[in-house]
Amino acid sequence: MTATVVVRGAGSIGQRHARVFRSLGADVRLWPLRSRGPLRQDEATGVPLLDDNSGPDAVAGADLVVVATDTGRHVSDTVEALDRGAGRVLLEKPVAPTRAAAAQLAAHPRGDDVWVAAPLRAHAAFRHLLAEVTRLEGRLSAQVWCQSWLPDWRSGRDYRESYSARPDEGGVLRDLVHEIDYAMVLFGEPSLLGAHLEHDGPLDLAAEQAATLLWATARATGTTRLDYVTRPASRGTVIRSAGGSVSWSVATARVRSADARGATAERHFPEDLDRDTVMATQARAALELHPTTSAAERHTAGAPATLREGLAALEVCDRARALS
Repeated sequence: MTATVVVRGAGSIGQRHARVFRSLGADVRLWPLRSRGPLRQDEATGVPLLDDNSGPDAVAGADLVVVATDTGRHVSDTVEALDRGAGRVLLEKPVAPTRAAAAQLAAHPRGDDVWVAAPLRAHAAFRHLLAEVTRLEGRLSAQVWCQSWLPDWRSGRDYRESYSARPDEGGVLRDLVHEIDYAMVLFGEPSLLGAHLEHDGPLDLAAEQAATLLWATARATGTTRLDYVTRPASRGTVIRSAGGSVSWSVATARVRSADARGATAERHFPEDLDRDTVMATQARAALELHPTTSAAERHTAGAPATLREGLAALEVCDRARALS
């Protein structure tokens, strides 16, 4: 049976979701926040459009609703989809601006039907990295980073007009929460030992431009660096132990391992360099699995995060703001 998918929100990420789910054979409808007037198809994707008259009924009958609206609307749009009867929801990150703002969704009786987008989990390189980390013995040290130049993110658009610049919805902690999420997959939920947020910098932003976190889990001690102020961009992780090390370069889709003697091996995952391919892995898992599926099966399939995991990442962000 063909899966029915409604994408709520028709910005760049909503259009990408619509295009990717359609490529998987799903029956996709796109429901913009603002009326497109007489248009019946989205010009960028060719996906049929819904409006405020047809949208609610489509959501009620959907197997999956993707919520790709502004962060401040995430909770209300997700609750509405659940209450109308959508089978499951795939919610774009972050769940909400703060953990407190997510309270209504956290308490919802259908919270187990919510996925939270986490496409780095869908990278083949990340799944290989997870297996390599599992084989490392003893206490680990880790460095996780995502550093880039915000004005380069969206060509032709002033970064000061993007949600990233808004102090109540943007900032690197919310924008780059993927790094916080995947570190929890690798090492477990952290105790935050220190945090430094930088609001001053080369960009004209009210939101934080950079954040440096020091954390520890039962297995590892590490740092996470997130920023909008670095050129050229760099994204990845290095994990070390007494028995060897492993590193992941997201930009080159390569995982490099070294044993205690220094002998190295490298794997390349070129499929990760195509964003739609990665998103399709996540989308397929969101349709075929349920958030209550075992963690091992979800990780193998490259599935999104669960709502509980998305809320845990928000709590780390909140603690970082409180400590800084």
